Amino acid sequence: MSDWLQANCQSKLIHHSSIPWNFIFPLAVWNIWKHRNKVVFDNVPLNLNLHRTCLIEAREYFYCIAKIGRKKQLIFIPVKWNKPPEQWFKLNTDGASSGNPGKAGGGGLIRDCNGKWIKGFSRSIGLASSFVVEFWALRDGLKLALGMGVQRLVVELDAKVVVSLITSIGGANKPYLPLLNDCKYLLSRFLQTRVVHVFREGNRCANALTRLGSNMAEEFLVFDTPPSPDVLYFVNTDAAGVLYNRISNSVLTDIVS
Repeated sequence: MSDWLQANCQSKLIHHSSIPWNFIFPLAVWNIWKHRNKVVFDNVPLNLNLHRTCLIEAREYFYCIAKIGRKKQLIFIPVKWNKPPEQWFKLNTDGASSGNPGKAGGGGLIRDCNGKWIKGFSRSIGLASSFVVEFWALRDGLKLALGMGVQRLVVELDAKVVVSLITSIGGANKPYLPLLNDCKYLLSRFLQTRVVHVFREGNRCANALTRLGSNMAEEFLVFDTPPSPDVLYFVNTDAAGVLYNRISNSVLTDIVS
């Protein structure tokens, strides 16, 4: 028995939840023993979710105690721009500000199911926060797509909070609320839409158009073709399915299934 306990407590195996087995095992044994005593002596009914309790406690222990002195591990996530389905178009937008608020710009582009450039745009906004600029760029892109007669549209942004606000019902009484409501109304005018978050590495074209907007003298420009060599480069690499590596610290998620 002691050899079995020692082997499991010193095991180097990783559970499918990404938690080391030597964290889960002792907590599982302890919880099983406690629960057994409660069932026998206190007539407590069997807990059919005891395994979930063990995993939750192991996760908490792993994060709150065992992470002391643990080195962060860098991982590389392959990211690419994906073409929309047939008969769909894709709008990528982005916004940026040099301060909060600061000199700001927005931009975006519309591509077809083959990754072909259809239209692009850049906007100089003046002083604004990057959060507000994201809504400006999205509204510009939606108006442009509607003006072209697009009916089915995938929308990609690299701002998670904006995606969450766009896809949620209602909205807080914030300064950006009119822009948010405009975007929701414009989305409702399409036959079908999908609004999704994308990593920045998959939004390079829109990011390049945003930088152009931040520095241009004109307030708003629409482009029938890519306006600069770097934008053209990103359009071509996106259409070819080129992967970019996103560097991130390893994160444990979905531990309890």
